[in-house]
Amino acid sequence: SARDFIEALARERPTLFVFEDVHWADSSLLDLIESMAAHVREVPAMFLTLARGELLDARPSWGGGIPRHTAVALDPLPPDKGHELARRLLPDVPDPESVAERIEQAAGGNPLFVEELTAAMAEGAAEPVHEVPVPIRAIIAARLDALPAEERGLILGASVAGHVFSRGMLECLVGDELSVPEALEDLEFRDLVRRRGVSRTQGSEEYSFKHGLIRDVAYGRLPRAARRERHAIVAAFLEREPRSGAEAAAILAHHWREAGDSERAVDYLLSAAEQISRGWAKGEAVALYNQALELIPDDDEGRRRDMTLKRAIAYAAFTHTADARQVRQEQGSGRAGRSDER
Repeated sequence: SARDFIEALARERPTLFVFEDVHWADSSLLDLIESMAAHVREVPAMFLTLARGELLDARPSWGGGIPRHTAVALDPLPPDKGHELARRLLPDVPDPESVAERIEQAAGGNPLFVEELTAAMAEGAAEPVHEVPVPIRAIIAARLDALPAEERGLILGASVAGHVFSRGMLECLVGDELSVPEALEDLEFRDLVRRRGVSRTQGSEEYSFKHGLIRDVAYGRLPRAARRERHAIVAAFLEREPRSGAEAAAILAHHWREAGDSERAVDYLLSAAEQISRGWAKGEAVALYNQALELIPDDDEGRRRDMTLKRAIAYAAFTHTADARQVRQEQGSGRAGRSDER
């Protein structure tokens, strides 16, 4: 009956049959569409099905055996187009260009994520990219819940490492519980993670989440105790890596703080702040000293006094640099001369 109906419409005039959101279709509907597309041949009819990636999670070969079948994977929006879409959808907000840029970066080129993030802004969220809107969270959570147990455990563990993680790090996180290369290959096939072309970790491939929002939702699904345990594993792994510098120290400080080891976190925060203080980023050094002071107990007066003094020195250098920069800018625009005349 369905075939007769479709062919009757197509005989009257060329007809395009569009099926949207097929990832929500039940198996019988998927079977019907596949059967119709395979058998309707003698009339000018075209079938267009639209779905998110989770359709192929459940039915990897769906549509693949149909004659004249073409699968088109939609690439993410380029950054300029994502920014333009966010800017068009944004309500009146202070500094709309900056807000649109943050939304574009968080959405990772996904138009649905852009729409939901800007909607969160319209509904009064002060900073929508810091809290994943409920519709996006539900979509991502459903995909994570549908993963096989091993892949789900791996991606939750990877979320602790951050947006970028190495295969070696994951192997430390999961031990002998599963085959990390196979699980990563499956997650890459499902378009949840992507292999990076260049690795900062010697002898180990690096991956990143396709969207930062996927990482945020995965991290949010871990119990606090599991997060602390995994942060400690990641920190211990990073300490064995031959990497140095302020950035590496700051990352280690983050993981030890989240693991509940304030002493180690303070040591690395101090190391990062002192290294940065030797350069031009005095403001970042002040922020790191502030983080360290938050972790030092109130009764450790000597250490707090020492940290406060170092922060004051960095702050003085920061304000001096900022004042000098402002003077140079004013001199370049001629404002300083007019100020002297007044």
